[in-house]
Amino acid sequence: MAYKLNMNTKMQLGTSDENPTFTDIPRLRSIPGISREMEKIEVTHNQSTNREYVPNGLQDPGDYSFDMETDRTDTVHQTIFAMMASGEALPFRIIYPDGLAYEFEASVIGITRADYDPQSPDVIIDTVDLAISGEIKDISDDLLS
Repeated sequence: MAYKLNMNTKMQLGTSDENPTFTDIPRLRSIPGISREMEKIEVTHNQSTNREYVPNGLQDPGDYSFDMETDRTDTVHQTIFAMMASGEALPFRIIYPDGLAYEFEASVIGITRADYDPQSPDVIIDTVDLAISGEIKDISDDLLS
Protein backbone atom coordinates (compact mmCIF):
# COMPACT_ATOMS: atom_id res chain seq x y z
CA MET A 1 0.00 0.00 0.00
CA ALA A 2 1.35 3.42 -0.95
CA TYR A 3 1.05 6.13 1.68
CA LYS A 4 0.01 9.62 0.67
CA LEU A 5 1.86 11.98 2.97
CA ASN A 6 -0.15 14.97 1.83
CA MET A 7 -3.60 13.41 2.25
CA ASN A 8 -5.86 15.99 3.99
CA THR A 9 -3.11 18.61 3.93
CA LYS A 10 -4.42 22.08 3.17
CA MET A 11 -2.67 24.88 1.36
CA GLN A 12 -4.08 28.37 1.69
CA LEU A 13 -3.55 31.70 -0.06
CA GLY A 14 -3.77 34.94 1.91
CA THR A 15 -4.75 38.47 1.04
CA SER A 16 -2.29 41.36 0.90
CA ASP A 17 -3.74 43.02 4.03
CA GLU A 18 -1.74 43.63 7.20
CA ASN A 19 -3.87 40.89 8.83
CA PRO A 20 -4.48 38.61 5.85
CA THR A 21 -7.52 36.44 5.40
CA PHE A 22 -6.67 32.94 4.16
CA THR A 23 -8.67 30.82 1.72
CA ASP A 24 -8.06 27.17 0.86
CA ILE A 25 -6.56 26.55 -2.58
CA PRO A 26 -9.09 24.14 -4.07
CA ARG A 27 -8.45 21.00 -6.09
CA LEU A 28 -4.87 20.40 -4.97
CA ARG A 29 -3.21 17.34 -6.46
CA SER A 30 0.19 17.32 -4.80
CA ILE A 31 1.61 19.25 -1.87
CA PRO A 32 5.20 18.19 -1.26
CA GLY A 33 6.88 18.67 2.08
CA ILE A 34 8.42 22.06 2.77
CA SER A 35 12.14 22.29 3.39
CA ARG A 36 13.96 24.71 5.64
CA GLU A 37 17.73 24.63 5.34
CA MET A 38 20.32 26.64 7.16
CA GLU A 39 23.69 27.49 5.69
CA LYS A 40 26.74 26.35 7.52
CA ILE A 41 29.66 28.71 7.96
CA GLU A 42 33.10 27.21 7.89
CA VAL A 43 35.20 28.29 10.90
CA THR A 44 38.17 25.99 10.37
CA HIS A 45 41.41 27.55 11.65
CA ASN A 46 45.12 26.65 11.71
CA GLN A 47 44.80 24.60 14.90
CA SER A 48 41.82 22.57 13.58
CA THR A 49 42.36 18.88 12.99
CA ASN A 50 39.10 18.64 10.99
CA ARG A 51 36.89 21.10 9.21
CA GLU A 52 34.69 23.00 11.64
CA TYR A 53 31.33 24.60 10.95
CA VAL A 54 28.87 26.86 12.71
CA PRO A 55 25.32 25.89 11.74
CA ASN A 56 23.72 29.29 12.15
CA GLY A 57 24.14 30.96 8.82
CA LEU A 58 21.35 32.37 6.72
CA GLN A 59 18.31 30.23 6.08
CA ASP A 60 17.58 29.56 2.42
CA PRO A 61 13.84 28.99 1.95
CA GLY A 62 14.36 28.08 -1.71
CA ASP A 63 11.56 27.45 -4.17
CA TYR A 64 8.40 25.40 -3.75
CA SER A 65 6.06 23.72 -6.24
CA PHE A 66 2.59 22.22 -5.98
CA ASP A 67 0.09 20.71 -8.43
CA MET A 68 -3.53 21.70 -8.77
CA GLU A 69 -6.46 20.82 -10.99
CA THR A 70 -6.98 24.24 -12.51
CA ASP A 71 -10.42 25.78 -12.54
CA ARG A 72 -10.09 29.20 -14.20
CA THR A 73 -13.54 30.19 -12.83
CA ASP A 74 -12.32 29.83 -9.22
CA THR A 75 -11.23 33.14 -7.67
CA VAL A 76 -8.25 31.63 -5.83
CA HIS A 77 -6.95 30.07 -9.05
CA GLN A 78 -7.51 33.39 -10.83
CA THR A 79 -5.43 35.12 -8.13
CA ILE A 80 -2.59 32.61 -8.59
CA PHE A 81 -2.52 33.24 -12.35
CA ALA A 82 -2.67 37.02 -11.74
CA MET A 83 0.31 36.72 -9.36
CA MET A 84 2.32 35.19 -12.20
CA ALA A 85 1.54 38.20 -14.39
CA SER A 86 2.07 40.86 -11.70
CA GLY A 87 5.00 39.44 -9.72
CA GLU A 88 3.13 40.22 -6.50
CA ALA A 89 4.06 38.23 -3.40
CA LEU A 90 1.30 37.02 -1.09
CA PRO A 91 1.22 34.92 2.08
CA PHE A 92 0.69 31.16 1.83
CA ARG A 93 -0.04 28.58 4.50
CA ILE A 94 0.45 24.83 4.58
CA ILE A 95 -1.53 23.02 7.29
CA TYR A 96 -0.83 19.33 7.86
CA PRO A 97 -3.42 16.95 9.34
CA ASP A 98 -1.42 16.56 12.56
CA GLY A 99 -1.59 20.32 13.27
CA LEU A 100 1.86 21.29 12.01
CA ALA A 101 1.49 24.50 10.02
CA TYR A 102 3.80 26.88 8.18
CA GLU A 103 3.28 30.36 6.79
CA PHE A 104 5.48 32.11 4.23
CA GLU A 105 5.36 34.83 1.62
CA ALA A 106 5.95 33.87 -1.98
CA SER A 107 5.53 35.00 -5.55
CA VAL A 108 4.53 32.80 -8.48
CA ILE A 109 7.53 32.32 -10.77
CA GLY A 110 6.13 29.66 -13.06
CA ILE A 111 3.01 27.77 -14.07
CA THR A 112 3.48 24.65 -16.17
CA ARG A 113 0.55 22.99 -17.88
CA ALA A 114 0.97 19.25 -17.45
CA ASP A 115 -0.04 16.50 -19.83
CA TYR A 116 -3.49 15.17 -19.28
CA ASP A 117 -4.13 12.56 -16.63
CA PRO A 118 -5.21 9.31 -18.34
CA GLN A 119 -7.43 8.52 -15.36
CA SER A 120 -9.10 11.95 -15.55
CA PRO A 121 -8.77 13.13 -19.18
CA ASP A 122 -11.02 16.17 -18.65
CA VAL A 123 -8.90 17.55 -15.81
CA ILE A 124 -6.32 20.27 -16.41
CA ILE A 125 -3.35 19.95 -14.08
CA ASP A 126 -0.92 22.83 -13.57
CA THR A 127 2.30 22.87 -11.58
CA VAL A 128 2.71 26.17 -9.76
CA ASP A 129 6.27 27.23 -8.88
CA LEU A 130 6.75 29.65 -5.99
CA ALA A 131 9.77 31.71 -4.94
CA ILE A 132 9.65 31.95 -1.16
CA SER A 133 10.93 35.19 0.28
CA GLY A 134 11.66 35.78 3.92
CA GLU A 135 11.12 33.40 6.79
CA ILE A 136 9.10 30.19 6.84
CA LYS A 137 7.25 30.59 10.13
CA ASP A 138 5.95 27.69 12.21
CA ILE A 139 2.42 28.84 13.10
CA SER A 140 1.20 25.54 14.57
CA ASP A 141 0.66 26.96 18.07
CA ASP A 142 -1.06 30.10 16.70
CA LEU A 143 -3.68 28.02 14.89
CA LEU A 144 -4.36 25.85 17.94
CA SER A 145 -5.07 28.79 20.23
